[in-house]
Amino acid sequence: MIYEGEALTIGVSDPKGRSGLDTDLNTFCSFNVFGTSVPTAVLSITRSGDEHVHVIPAEVTNEQINSITDEFTFGALKVGMIPNKEIVDNIVDMIEKQDPINLVLDPVLDEYNNIREETEQYLIDNLLKKCFLIILDVKEAEKVGDTSIKDQDDAENAAKVIMGLGPEFVFIRSSDLTDGSSDILYDGDTFHEYEGYEITEENKNEADCTFSGAVTACLSKGIDINRSLGIAMDYVRRAILSYTKRFEKGEKHLDHNIEPLEVSAFEEEAADFDSWFENNKNVFESEFKAEEELMLDPENAVSIGVGSGLFASRLGIKHGVEPAKGMAELAREKGIKVMRGRAEDLPIHDQEYETALMSTVLSYVDDVQKAVNEAFRILKSGGHVVISFLPKEGSYTMLYDLAIMKGKHDPDISPEYPYPLKFIKGSRWLSTERVIDLMKNAGFKDLKYVQTLTKHPKYTNEEVEEPIEGYKKGDYVVIRGEKP
Repeated sequence: MIYEGEALTIGVSDPKGRSGLDTDLNTFCSFNVFGTSVPTAVLSITRSGDEHVHVIPAEVTNEQINSITDEFTFGALKVGMIPNKEIVDNIVDMIEKQDPINLVLDPVLDEYNNIREETEQYLIDNLLKKCFLIILDVKEAEKVGDTSIKDQDDAENAAKVIMGLGPEFVFIRSSDLTDGSSDILYDGDTFHEYEGYEITEENKNEADCTFSGAVTACLSKGIDINRSLGIAMDYVRRAILSYTKRFEKGEKHLDHNIEPLEVSAFEEEAADFDSWFENNKNVFESEFKAEEELMLDPENAVSIGVGSGLFASRLGIKHGVEPAKGMAELAREKGIKVMRGRAEDLPIHDQEYETALMSTVLSYVDDVQKAVNEAFRILKSGGHVVISFLPKEGSYTMLYDLAIMKGKHDPDISPEYPYPLKFIKGSRWLSTERVIDLMKNAGFKDLKYVQTLTKHPKYTNEEVEEPIEGYKKGDYVVIRGEKP
């Protein structure tokens, strides 16, 4: 295996894997990042449930830090619980030797009596100025910013104060303050909002630690800060959802046996996609009409792989799932409430929606059967999936090829041959029979079909397919299936 990054985590060791180094290493592994660790303290838990923290002598911790940095160069470093000033000094020295390094500080403040107040202040005074990113919950932000936080405005004001202490970015988990609140990232000029993950008393420590570990893993792989936060947020949401589904008895943990989101072509091409989509509405109008004909109950529907949200908003759909941050933002501008996630691992509970729209998304997912299975899982009994796609036997990429062969490609009115954008070049077209098999394998019954217009006069006057018996002619096929 070739690792995509190397990361170091420094903090407390939890033998049950619910926080600290153990959670970080599980997370790093999920992200294909080689992880190393240095414990600053060891947590022990008695049979009665009492927790005790045993601080490791600073000279031992510092010796371990020095031995690791002699051999490794890290893309990112996460720092959690620091119980004494000597370790702070050693971390600062390490960062200066390995500059540049992305330090993610997720401090443990006021949780254990072993950390003295003067040590906390020393950490704030000396380590924040070395931070690439500091991640704080509301109570920690109140302490670091020396302020009270009651609402989103207070959180933003605290972020500005904390920014003045030296970090490059400040992230505050403020989504649980009030209804409508969001987690926020402050870059010194702009606030970026993120939809938080579900926090319970049972999962808070593990979820928060997993989040900061996931961010660290992404940064170690060279992913930018905004994408790192979005990918980490999606990872935690799905890890929480999976742990609630998979563990019926005994102690519960987040599920780290899931694949993180990958940065897709959609991420980089979102603006181009939206512009191209708007300028070629006539190409897609027949697809929209077919979806509209088969769509049931848009008020309780979710659009999977929502793209720019163009069809979803016109159909009256209010909810969507989209992995690419840029595409998600475009959909939100059109009034769609978008969750970040992949079609193969939807961040949605079982039997939550009446209708699921999958508009061309199957051409881009890695595991098409898993994606259709997920749509089945989130639908209520009697609910419907509507799948729209460009069939392999007559997709418009073939029309481009045909237009070139016939000498009818007009660069003034047609996208550049052979593919107008990266997201189309990366697509994998499915045959109509293949999509039908996917739906039946997932458990869908009572399939209904609509096929849209065949000719695209803008590109060519040639017909390139004969429809399957029982279908109307067209390029786009839209199939609706019912969950028994």
